[in-house]
Amino acid sequence: MTECSSRFADQRLRTAIIGTGLAGLTTAYLLNNDEKQRYELTLLEQADSLSFDSASVAVKNHQTGTIERADLPMRTSAGGYYAILNRMYRHLGMPTHPVRFLFVFAKALRSSMSDSNTTTQQPHFKEYFVLYLIICHFCFAVACFFVQPHIETESVADYLDRIWLPRRYARTDAGFSGGDLVAYIKNSYRQQHYTVCGGVRQVQARLANGIGKKNMRVKCRVLSVTPEEQTGRVVVRWQVVGADSTAVCEDAFDRVVLAVSPDIVGRILQVPRLSAALAKIPTVRVESSVLAPSGPSARYSIVEDEEDAAVCMHHTNSEAAPAQVITLRSQFSTSQGSPSGRSEALHAMPGGVVSTCPLDRASGEVKCVLKTAGFTRTLRSVKGRGVVGAIMGHGRSDIGWVNGQDNVWLAGSWCWDGMVLLEGCVVSAMRIAGDFGVRIPREAKE
Repeated sequence: MTECSSRFADQRLRTAIIGTGLAGLTTAYLLNNDEKQRYELTLLEQADSLSFDSASVAVKNHQTGTIERADLPMRTSAGGYYAILNRMYRHLGMPTHPVRFLFVFAKALRSSMSDSNTTTQQPHFKEYFVLYLIICHFCFAVACFFVQPHIETESVADYLDRIWLPRRYARTDAGFSGGDLVAYIKNSYRQQHYTVCGGVRQVQARLANGIGKKNMRVKCRVLSVTPEEQTGRVVVRWQVVGADSTAVCEDAFDRVVLAVSPDIVGRILQVPRLSAALAKIPTVRVESSVLAPSGPSARYSIVEDEEDAAVCMHHTNSEAAPAQVITLRSQFSTSQGSPSGRSEALHAMPGGVVSTCPLDRASGEVKCVLKTAGFTRTLRSVKGRGVVGAIMGHGRSDIGWVNGQDNVWLAGSWCWDGMVLLEGCVVSAMRIAGDFGVRIPREAKE
Protein backbone atom coordinates (compact mmCIF):
# COMPACT_ATOMS: atom_id res chain seq x y z
CA MET A 1 0.00 0.00 0.00
CA THR A 2 1.40 3.41 -0.95
CA GLU A 3 1.72 6.24 1.55
CA CYS A 4 -1.09 8.14 -0.22
CA SER A 5 -3.56 5.25 -0.16
CA SER A 6 -2.66 4.44 3.45
CA ARG A 7 -3.42 8.01 4.48
CA PHE A 8 -6.78 7.82 2.64
CA ALA A 9 -7.67 4.56 4.42
CA ASP A 10 -6.92 6.09 7.80
CA GLN A 11 -9.43 8.85 7.08
CA ARG A 12 -12.34 6.47 6.53
CA LEU A 13 -14.97 6.58 9.26
CA ARG A 14 -15.44 3.25 10.98
CA THR A 15 -19.19 2.62 10.95
CA ALA A 16 -21.02 -0.23 12.66
CA ILE A 17 -24.46 -1.30 11.42
CA ILE A 18 -26.29 -3.46 13.96
CA GLY A 19 -29.05 -5.53 12.37
CA THR A 20 -29.17 -6.84 8.80
CA GLY A 21 -32.83 -6.64 7.89
CA LEU A 22 -33.88 -4.47 4.96
CA ALA A 23 -33.11 -1.24 6.86
CA GLY A 24 -29.61 -2.31 7.87
CA LEU A 25 -28.74 -3.75 4.47
CA THR A 26 -30.07 -0.73 2.56
CA THR A 27 -28.05 1.57 4.81
CA ALA A 28 -24.97 -0.58 4.23
CA TYR A 29 -25.55 -0.60 0.47
CA LEU A 30 -25.84 3.18 0.26
CA LEU A 31 -22.79 3.84 2.45
CA ASN A 32 -20.72 1.18 0.70
CA ASN A 33 -21.46 2.85 -2.64
CA ASP A 34 -20.46 6.31 -1.44
CA GLU A 35 -18.66 8.00 -4.32
CA LYS A 36 -15.90 9.21 -1.99
CA GLN A 37 -15.59 5.85 -0.19
CA ARG A 38 -15.52 7.54 3.23
CA TYR A 39 -16.97 4.69 5.31
CA GLU A 40 -15.45 1.44 6.53
CA LEU A 41 -18.40 -0.79 7.39
CA THR A 42 -18.85 -3.52 9.98
CA LEU A 43 -22.18 -5.38 10.03
CA LEU A 44 -23.20 -7.09 13.27
CA GLU A 45 -25.98 -9.70 13.26
CA GLN A 46 -27.20 -11.99 16.03
CA ALA A 47 -28.48 -14.70 13.65
CA ASP A 48 -26.15 -17.07 11.82
CA SER A 49 -26.84 -15.33 8.50
CA LEU A 50 -28.06 -11.98 7.19
CA SER A 51 -31.55 -11.57 8.58
CA PHE A 52 -33.67 -10.13 5.74
CA ASP A 53 -33.97 -13.56 4.12
CA SER A 54 -32.82 -15.78 6.99
CA ALA A 55 -36.26 -17.31 7.68
CA SER A 56 -37.29 -17.86 4.04
CA VAL A 57 -37.15 -21.35 2.56
CA ALA A 58 -37.30 -23.09 -0.80
CA VAL A 59 -39.98 -25.80 -0.83
CA LYS A 60 -40.07 -28.65 -3.35
CA ASN A 61 -43.30 -30.30 -4.47
CA HIS A 62 -42.22 -33.89 -5.14
CA GLN A 63 -45.35 -34.57 -7.19
CA THR A 64 -44.64 -31.88 -9.78
CA GLY A 65 -40.90 -31.42 -9.22
CA THR A 66 -41.37 -27.65 -8.91
CA ILE A 67 -39.55 -25.55 -6.31
CA GLU A 68 -41.01 -22.39 -4.83
CA ARG A 69 -39.29 -19.79 -2.67
CA ALA A 70 -41.50 -18.93 0.32
CA ASP A 71 -40.61 -15.63 1.98
CA LEU A 72 -41.18 -15.79 5.71
CA PRO A 73 -42.96 -13.56 6.51
CA MET A 74 -44.73 -12.77 3.23
CA ARG A 75 -43.16 -9.80 1.37
CA THR A 76 -45.42 -7.87 -0.99
CA SER A 77 -45.65 -4.18 -1.82
CA ALA A 78 -48.62 -2.10 -2.97
CA GLY A 79 -47.78 0.26 -5.80
CA GLY A 80 -49.15 3.43 -4.23
CA TYR A 81 -47.89 3.04 -0.68
CA TYR A 82 -44.50 1.42 -1.34
CA ALA A 83 -43.37 3.95 -3.92
CA ILE A 84 -39.79 4.32 -2.62
CA LEU A 85 -39.31 0.61 -1.96
CA ASN A 86 -40.40 -0.20 -5.51
CA ARG A 87 -38.03 2.46 -6.88
CA MET A 88 -35.19 0.88 -4.93
CA TYR A 89 -36.08 -2.51 -6.37
CA ARG A 90 -35.96 -1.06 -9.88
CA HIS A 91 -32.62 0.57 -9.12
CA LEU A 92 -31.24 -2.77 -7.95
CA GLY A 93 -32.57 -4.45 -11.08
CA MET A 94 -34.92 -6.71 -9.14
CA PRO A 95 -37.49 -8.48 -11.34
CA THR A 96 -40.97 -8.25 -9.82
CA HIS A 97 -44.38 -9.49 -10.82
CA PRO A 98 -47.91 -8.46 -9.89
CA VAL A 99 -49.85 -10.54 -7.37
CA ARG A 100 -53.61 -10.72 -6.95
CA PHE A 101 -55.15 -11.67 -3.62
CA LEU A 102 -58.50 -13.14 -2.70
CA PHE A 103 -59.41 -12.72 0.97
CA VAL A 104 -61.63 -15.22 2.75
CA PHE A 105 -62.95 -14.79 6.30
CA ALA A 106 -63.66 -17.93 8.31
CA LYS A 107 -64.34 -19.00 11.86
CA ALA A 108 -61.99 -21.72 13.12
CA LEU A 109 -63.46 -24.49 15.25
CA ARG A 110 -61.31 -26.50 17.60
CA SER A 111 -60.95 -30.17 16.75
CA SER A 112 -59.27 -32.97 18.67
CA MET A 113 -55.93 -34.40 17.60
CA SER A 114 -57.68 -37.66 16.84
CA ASP A 115 -59.77 -35.98 14.15
CA SER A 116 -58.37 -34.72 10.87
CA ASN A 117 -54.97 -33.09 10.83
CA THR A 118 -56.49 -29.65 10.32
CA THR A 119 -58.88 -27.57 12.33
CA THR A 120 -62.31 -27.21 10.77
CA GLN A 121 -63.65 -23.88 9.70
CA GLN A 122 -66.99 -22.38 8.82
CA PRO A 123 -68.12 -19.11 7.25
CA HIS A 124 -67.26 -16.24 9.53
CA PHE A 125 -70.67 -14.58 9.35
CA LYS A 126 -74.33 -15.47 8.94
CA GLU A 127 -75.81 -14.79 5.52
CA TYR A 128 -77.93 -11.88 6.73
CA PHE A 129 -74.83 -10.27 8.26
CA VAL A 130 -72.85 -10.15 4.99
CA LEU A 131 -74.83 -7.19 3.63
CA TYR A 132 -74.30 -5.35 6.92
CA LEU A 133 -70.51 -5.81 6.61
CA ILE A 134 -70.47 -4.72 2.97
CA ILE A 135 -72.29 -1.50 3.83
CA CYS A 136 -69.98 -0.80 6.78
CA HIS A 137 -66.86 -1.42 4.72
CA PHE A 138 -68.13 0.79 1.90
CA CYS A 139 -68.83 3.62 4.36
CA PHE A 140 -65.40 3.22 5.92
CA ALA A 141 -63.64 3.32 2.53
CA VAL A 142 -65.55 6.46 1.50
CA ALA A 143 -64.78 8.15 4.83
CA CYS A 144 -61.04 7.54 4.36
CA PHE A 145 -61.13 9.83 1.32
CA PHE A 146 -63.40 12.54 2.71
CA VAL A 147 -62.93 12.59 6.50
CA GLN A 148 -59.35 13.34 7.51
CA PRO A 149 -58.32 11.82 10.88
CA HIS A 150 -56.70 13.93 13.57
CA ILE A 151 -53.17 12.78 12.78
CA GLU A 152 -51.53 13.46 16.12
CA THR A 153 -54.21 12.29 18.55
CA GLU A 154 -56.86 10.09 16.94
CA SER A 155 -56.79 6.32 17.25
CA VAL A 156 -58.52 3.90 14.90
CA ALA A 157 -61.30 3.36 17.45
CA ASP A 158 -61.81 7.10 17.86
CA TYR A 159 -61.90 7.56 14.09
CA LEU A 160 -64.53 4.83 13.67
CA ASP A 161 -66.64 6.52 16.34
CA ARG A 162 -66.33 9.89 14.61
CA ILE A 163 -67.51 8.53 11.26
CA TRP A 164 -70.39 6.78 13.06
CA LEU A 165 -69.41 3.21 12.28
CA PRO A 166 -70.67 0.68 14.86
CA ARG A 167 -68.07 -0.91 17.13
CA ARG A 168 -69.38 -4.28 15.99
CA TYR A 169 -67.76 -3.61 12.60
CA ALA A 170 -64.22 -3.93 13.97
CA ARG A 171 -62.49 -4.78 17.21
CA THR A 172 -59.55 -2.38 17.54
CA ASP A 173 -57.00 -1.45 20.14
CA ALA A 174 -57.71 2.13 21.17
CA GLY A 175 -54.05 3.04 20.79
CA PHE A 176 -53.54 2.26 17.10
CA SER A 177 -53.04 5.32 14.91
CA GLY A 178 -56.03 6.18 12.73
CA GLY A 179 -53.94 8.46 10.52
CA ASP A 180 -51.61 5.62 9.53
CA LEU A 181 -54.45 3.28 8.57
CA VAL A 182 -56.28 5.92 6.53
CA ALA A 183 -53.08 6.90 4.70
CA TYR A 184 -52.41 3.29 3.75
CA ILE A 185 -55.95 2.76 2.44
CA LYS A 186 -55.91 5.97 0.40
CA ASN A 187 -52.49 5.40 -1.15
CA SER A 188 -52.95 1.71 -1.91
CA TYR A 189 -56.51 2.00 -3.24
CA ARG A 190 -56.82 0.18 -6.59
CA GLN A 191 -53.04 -0.23 -6.74
CA GLN A 192 -51.35 -3.41 -7.90
CA HIS A 193 -49.37 -5.50 -5.39
CA TYR A 194 -45.93 -6.79 -6.34
CA THR A 195 -43.49 -9.40 -5.11
CA VAL A 196 -39.87 -10.09 -6.05
CA CYS A 197 -39.37 -12.98 -8.45
CA GLY A 198 -37.55 -15.76 -6.65
CA GLY A 199 -38.02 -14.17 -3.22
CA VAL A 200 -36.25 -11.47 -1.25
CA ARG A 201 -33.04 -13.53 -1.21
CA GLN A 202 -32.37 -11.76 -4.53
CA VAL A 203 -32.68 -8.36 -2.84
CA GLN A 204 -30.47 -9.38 0.07
CA ALA A 205 -27.73 -10.66 -2.23
CA ARG A 206 -27.75 -7.46 -4.30
CA LEU A 207 -27.64 -5.17 -1.26
CA ALA A 208 -24.78 -7.12 0.33
CA ASN A 209 -22.79 -7.36 -2.90
CA GLY A 210 -19.42 -5.64 -2.50
CA ILE A 211 -19.38 -5.82 1.29
CA GLY A 212 -16.63 -8.28 2.16
CA LYS A 213 -17.38 -11.26 4.38
CA LYS A 214 -14.77 -10.05 6.84
CA ASN A 215 -16.98 -6.99 7.35
CA MET A 216 -20.02 -9.17 8.19
CA ARG A 217 -19.96 -10.53 11.71
CA VAL A 218 -22.83 -12.96 12.25
CA LYS A 219 -23.68 -14.76 15.50
CA CYS A 220 -22.86 -11.58 17.39
CA ARG A 221 -25.29 -10.64 20.16
CA VAL A 222 -24.77 -6.95 20.89
CA LEU A 223 -24.82 -6.24 24.63
CA SER A 224 -24.37 -2.49 24.74
CA VAL A 225 -23.78 0.59 22.62
CA THR A 226 -22.15 3.36 24.65
CA PRO A 227 -21.36 6.84 23.28
CA GLU A 228 -18.15 8.38 24.68
CA GLU A 229 -18.58 12.08 25.24
CA GLN A 230 -14.86 12.87 25.44
CA THR A 231 -13.73 11.04 22.30
CA GLY A 232 -16.93 11.28 20.27
CA ARG A 233 -16.66 7.57 19.46
CA VAL A 234 -19.17 4.84 20.21
CA VAL A 235 -18.15 1.65 22.00
CA VAL A 236 -19.96 -1.55 20.99
CA ARG A 237 -19.77 -4.69 23.15
CA TRP A 238 -20.99 -8.10 22.01
CA GLN A 239 -20.79 -11.84 22.62
CA VAL A 240 -20.48 -14.59 20.05
CA VAL A 241 -23.67 -16.67 20.02
CA GLY A 242 -23.06 -20.36 20.66
CA ALA A 243 -19.40 -19.93 21.59
CA ASP A 244 -18.02 -21.98 24.46
CA SER A 245 -16.40 -18.89 25.92
CA THR A 246 -18.42 -16.16 27.62
CA ALA A 247 -15.84 -13.57 26.67
CA VAL A 248 -17.13 -10.14 25.66
CA CYS A 249 -15.75 -8.49 22.54
CA GLU A 250 -15.45 -4.72 22.32
CA ASP A 251 -14.66 -2.22 19.61
CA ALA A 252 -14.96 1.54 19.13
CA PHE A 253 -16.55 3.10 16.04
CA ASP A 254 -16.88 6.60 14.68
CA ARG A 255 -20.58 6.08 13.92
CA VAL A 256 -23.15 3.43 14.75
CA VAL A 257 -26.48 2.64 13.06
CA LEU A 258 -29.01 0.64 15.07
CA ALA A 259 -31.30 -1.07 12.54
CA VAL A 260 -33.28 -3.03 15.13
CA SER A 261 -36.65 -2.84 16.88
CA PRO A 262 -37.26 -0.13 19.53
CA ASP A 263 -37.25 -2.57 22.45
CA ILE A 264 -33.72 -3.69 21.52
CA VAL A 265 -32.57 -0.09 21.08
CA GLY A 266 -33.89 0.73 24.55
CA ARG A 267 -32.07 -2.26 26.00
CA ILE A 268 -28.60 -1.85 24.46
CA LEU A 269 -28.19 1.89 23.77
CA GLN A 270 -26.83 3.50 26.92
CA VAL A 271 -28.90 6.68 26.73
CA PRO A 272 -31.34 6.59 29.71
CA ARG A 273 -33.55 9.45 28.52
CA LEU A 274 -34.13 7.62 25.23
CA SER A 275 -34.81 4.21 26.79
CA ALA A 276 -37.70 5.62 28.83
CA ALA A 277 -39.27 7.11 25.69
CA LEU A 278 -38.88 3.93 23.62
CA ALA A 279 -40.69 1.95 26.30
CA LYS A 280 -43.87 3.73 25.13
CA ILE A 281 -43.62 2.06 21.72
CA PRO A 282 -45.41 -1.32 21.95
CA THR A 283 -43.89 -4.46 20.43
CA VAL A 284 -45.14 -8.04 20.22
CA ARG A 285 -43.48 -11.36 19.48
CA VAL A 286 -45.17 -13.29 16.67
CA GLU A 287 -44.59 -16.56 14.86
CA SER A 288 -44.86 -17.39 11.17
CA SER A 289 -44.70 -20.86 9.70
CA VAL A 290 -44.44 -22.51 6.31
CA LEU A 291 -46.82 -25.46 6.07
CA ALA A 292 -47.15 -28.31 3.61
CA PRO A 293 -50.75 -28.94 2.53
CA SER A 294 -52.11 -32.15 3.97
CA GLY A 295 -53.30 -35.05 1.87
CA PRO A 296 -52.40 -38.65 1.05
CA SER A 297 -50.44 -37.76 -2.10
CA ALA A 298 -48.84 -34.52 -0.89
CA ARG A 299 -45.06 -34.65 -0.46
CA TYR A 300 -43.14 -31.46 0.25
CA SER A 301 -39.66 -30.81 1.60
CA ILE A 302 -37.28 -27.91 2.13
CA VAL A 303 -34.51 -27.60 -0.46
CA GLU A 304 -31.17 -26.66 1.07
CA ASP A 305 -29.26 -26.08 -2.18
CA GLU A 306 -29.50 -22.34 -2.80
CA GLU A 307 -28.77 -22.81 -6.49
CA ASP A 308 -32.10 -24.62 -6.87
CA ALA A 309 -34.03 -22.14 -4.76
CA ALA A 310 -34.37 -19.15 -7.09
CA VAL A 311 -37.61 -20.26 -8.75
CA CYS A 312 -40.57 -18.00 -9.46
CA MET A 313 -43.82 -19.94 -9.61
CA HIS A 314 -45.54 -16.94 -11.21
CA HIS A 315 -43.61 -17.62 -14.42
CA THR A 316 -43.58 -21.40 -14.02
CA ASN A 317 -47.35 -21.78 -13.91
CA SER A 318 -48.65 -19.37 -16.54
CA GLU A 319 -48.61 -15.78 -17.64
CA ALA A 320 -51.97 -15.21 -15.96
CA ALA A 321 -51.37 -16.67 -12.51
CA PRO A 322 -54.49 -17.23 -10.39
CA ALA A 323 -55.19 -15.10 -7.35
CA GLN A 324 -53.46 -16.20 -4.16
CA VAL A 325 -55.98 -16.95 -1.42
CA ILE A 326 -55.48 -15.51 2.06
CA THR A 327 -57.84 -17.02 4.60
CA LEU A 328 -58.25 -15.06 7.82
CA ARG A 329 -59.41 -17.49 10.48
CA SER A 330 -60.54 -16.47 13.95
CA GLN A 331 -61.30 -18.20 17.20
CA PHE A 332 -63.53 -16.32 19.64
CA SER A 333 -63.72 -16.73 23.38
CA THR A 334 -65.22 -14.93 26.35
CA SER A 335 -62.93 -13.83 29.15
CA GLN A 336 -64.42 -12.22 32.26
CA GLY A 337 -67.59 -11.45 30.35
CA SER A 338 -65.81 -9.63 27.52
CA PRO A 339 -65.57 -11.13 24.04
CA SER A 340 -62.06 -11.59 22.68
CA GLY A 341 -60.34 -13.68 20.08
CA ARG A 342 -57.28 -14.46 18.01
CA SER A 343 -56.79 -14.63 14.26
CA GLU A 344 -54.33 -16.14 11.85
CA ALA A 345 -53.66 -15.67 8.14
CA LEU A 346 -53.32 -18.72 5.90
CA HIS A 347 -51.62 -17.76 2.63
CA ALA A 348 -51.98 -20.28 -0.19
CA MET A 349 -49.13 -19.74 -2.67
CA PRO A 350 -49.08 -20.95 -6.32
CA GLY A 351 -47.02 -24.05 -5.52
CA GLY A 352 -49.47 -25.16 -2.87
CA VAL A 353 -47.36 -24.06 0.09
CA VAL A 354 -49.17 -22.17 2.84
CA SER A 355 -47.64 -19.69 5.29
CA THR A 356 -49.41 -18.89 8.52
CA CYS A 357 -49.20 -17.19 11.87
CA PRO A 358 -50.29 -20.21 13.95
CA LEU A 359 -53.64 -19.88 15.63
CA ASP A 360 -53.44 -23.02 17.71
CA ARG A 361 -50.15 -24.93 17.94
CA ALA A 362 -52.07 -27.81 19.50
CA SER A 363 -54.01 -28.39 16.30
CA GLY A 364 -53.23 -31.14 13.85
CA GLU A 365 -51.62 -28.65 11.44
CA VAL A 366 -48.44 -28.79 13.50
CA LYS A 367 -47.73 -32.11 11.79
CA CYS A 368 -47.34 -30.27 8.46
CA VAL A 369 -44.95 -27.54 9.63
CA LEU A 370 -41.82 -27.27 7.48
CA LYS A 371 -40.32 -24.16 9.07
CA THR A 372 -41.26 -21.82 11.93
CA ALA A 373 -39.63 -18.50 12.79
CA GLY A 374 -40.26 -15.84 15.41
CA PHE A 375 -40.23 -12.09 14.81
CA THR A 376 -40.62 -8.94 16.87
CA ARG A 377 -43.32 -6.67 15.47
CA THR A 378 -43.46 -2.99 16.36
CA LEU A 379 -47.03 -1.76 16.82
CA ARG A 380 -47.92 1.73 15.63
CA SER A 381 -49.85 3.60 18.32
CA VAL A 382 -50.75 7.25 18.79
CA LYS A 383 -48.27 7.61 21.67
CA GLY A 384 -45.59 5.72 19.79
CA ARG A 385 -46.14 7.90 16.75
CA GLY A 386 -45.38 10.97 18.84
CA VAL A 387 -42.22 9.41 20.26
CA VAL A 388 -40.89 8.47 16.82
CA GLY A 389 -41.65 11.93 15.47
CA ALA A 390 -39.75 13.55 18.33
CA ILE A 391 -36.73 11.26 17.90
CA MET A 392 -36.63 11.98 14.18
CA GLY A 393 -36.70 15.71 14.88
CA HIS A 394 -40.29 16.45 13.89
CA GLY A 395 -41.78 18.81 16.48
CA ARG A 396 -41.02 19.57 20.09
CA SER A 397 -39.96 16.95 22.56
CA ASP A 398 -38.80 16.53 26.13
CA ILE A 399 -36.84 13.38 25.26
CA GLY A 400 -33.63 15.32 24.83
CA TRP A 401 -32.25 13.04 22.10
CA VAL A 402 -32.63 13.12 18.32
CA ASN A 403 -31.50 10.77 15.60
CA GLY A 404 -27.78 11.19 14.91
CA GLN A 405 -26.97 12.58 18.34
CA ASP A 406 -23.88 11.04 20.01
CA ASN A 407 -22.96 9.67 16.54
CA VAL A 408 -25.76 7.09 16.81
CA TRP A 409 -28.55 6.71 14.24
CA LEU A 410 -31.72 4.62 14.31
CA ALA A 411 -33.16 2.89 11.25
CA GLY A 412 -36.00 0.49 10.67
CA SER A 413 -39.59 0.07 9.56
CA TRP A 414 -40.75 2.01 12.64
CA CYS A 415 -38.41 4.98 12.09
CA TRP A 416 -40.63 7.03 9.81
CA ASP A 417 -44.05 8.67 9.74
CA GLY A 418 -46.12 5.77 8.51
CA MET A 419 -47.20 2.20 9.18
CA VAL A 420 -44.53 -0.26 10.29
CA LEU A 421 -43.81 -1.75 6.87
CA LEU A 422 -40.85 -2.26 4.51
CA GLU A 423 -41.31 1.22 3.07
CA GLY A 424 -40.10 2.65 6.38
CA CYS A 425 -36.92 0.55 6.19
CA VAL A 426 -35.87 2.12 2.90
CA VAL A 427 -36.96 5.66 3.82
CA SER A 428 -35.06 5.61 7.13
CA ALA A 429 -31.94 4.20 5.43
CA MET A 430 -32.01 6.96 2.81
CA ARG A 431 -32.33 9.62 5.48
CA ILE A 432 -29.27 8.28 7.25
CA ALA A 433 -27.35 8.25 3.98
CA GLY A 434 -28.35 11.90 3.55
CA ASP A 435 -27.06 12.71 7.05
CA PHE A 436 -23.79 11.03 6.10
CA GLY A 437 -23.49 13.12 2.96
CA VAL A 438 -23.98 10.14 0.62
CA ARG A 439 -25.73 10.75 -2.68
CA ILE A 440 -28.89 8.73 -3.15
CA PRO A 441 -29.13 7.02 -6.58
CA ARG A 442 -31.40 9.05 -8.83
CA GLU A 443 -33.53 6.01 -9.67
CA ALA A 444 -34.25 5.30 -5.99
CA LYS A 445 -34.61 8.65 -4.29
CA GLU A 446 -37.90 10.36 -3.44
